[in-house]
Amino acid sequence: MIIRLLFCTVFTLFAASGCGLIYKQNIQQGNAIEQDDLDELYEGMNRRQVLFVLGTPSIMDPFQKDRWDYVQTFSRRGGDLVQRTVTLRFEDDLLTEIIGRDDAAFALVEHSDKDGSDEVASFVKKPSSSSNPQQESVDSAEEEVMKPGPDINALEPPSAEDREYEEDLDVLDQTPEGQPLGPDIDG
Repeated sequence: MIIRLLFCTVFTLFAASGCGLIYKQNIQQGNAIEQDDLDELYEGMNRRQVLFVLGTPSIMDPFQKDRWDYVQTFSRRGGDLVQRTVTLRFEDDLLTEIIGRDDAAFALVEHSDKDGSDEVASFVKKPSSSSNPQQESVDSAEEEVMKPGPDINALEPPSAEDREYEEDLDVLDQTPEGQPLGPDIDG
């Protein structure tokens, strides 16, 4: 009886593991490199701006101080490990070269779903049409500043109720004429 129970338990565990019923979690290590963040980088940024956008690099080589490496590895549910490395090079504390920004090899293919079609999961997003985010923000600020203000001539003249309200405010104002509005701090 005990042997039969032990055999059934082992057989059930073996059958369950072969059916894929055991959950395997996605594993992501290193810097979480998003394509949107990489699209914000442009040549001429200083080190502090790069740190603000991408965070601390995975590798800051003490022998090559002008090189930062951001490394990300990803394994989808126990599948093959995919690695993405973005290397930034600086000269005089300004970003001069970005290697690995548009890494199409980082697109991952997930297991087939119920329809039999392959679903592509990717951290790579389509790059924006603008290659320089700084110029884009300058253009947007110019539009905001240059946009016309309200048409003053289109304002209606004050009504009798508005004029009465202003007169009431003048009566409540107890400031003597010719006197400064605040206390005399000079002495």
